[in-house]
Amino acid sequence: MSPDGCRRPTATEPLSLDLGSLAQVDPATRRERFYRAFGRLHTRLLVRTNGRPEHLTPRLRCLVLETVGRRTGHPHRVVLGYMPDGDAFVVLASNFGQDQAPAWWQNLRAQPESTVCVAGRRLAVRARELTGPERDKMVSRAMTHNKQWRVYATTMRRRLPVIRLERQARV
Repeated sequence: MSPDGCRRPTATEPLSLDLGSLAQVDPATRRERFYRAFGRLHTRLLVRTNGRPEHLTPRLRCLVLETVGRRTGHPHRVVLGYMPDGDAFVVLASNFGQDQAPAWWQNLRAQPESTVCVAGRRLAVRARELTGPERDKMVSRAMTHNKQWRVYATTMRRRLPVIRLERQARV
């Protein structure tokens, strides 16, 4: 446990961007490998630094969500893009547009109290799924905030859960 109260991963592997031998592959494969490698690097960086750096781009922000496995009881960490909403964080359980809901959302449904690490701070949160007009308003806002969320919302066959992570007093 560090002085700021955030648990640090024990992994000792260096933060490197391994793209393999890109000279022999076509540009589309090269681009795909780059994005995958960047995603792994970015995830490890955010987990190690407790959500610092927070901004992926000037508009897009990331946080580290810590949940407890609904079946195992083990802690899990996942990096998510979020949209600020006052002092809360809004996330979409898109699972990259897949038909099944992400495991972190299943874990939050079982135990809504959780923790986020963002901008180097550890904050207690409680997850609440938005419904009705509140959800519709937030989906509209999210579609203008993140173009990838817009793609997911228009191509997914399941209803896209919109979750508000509201700050709590504990931690």
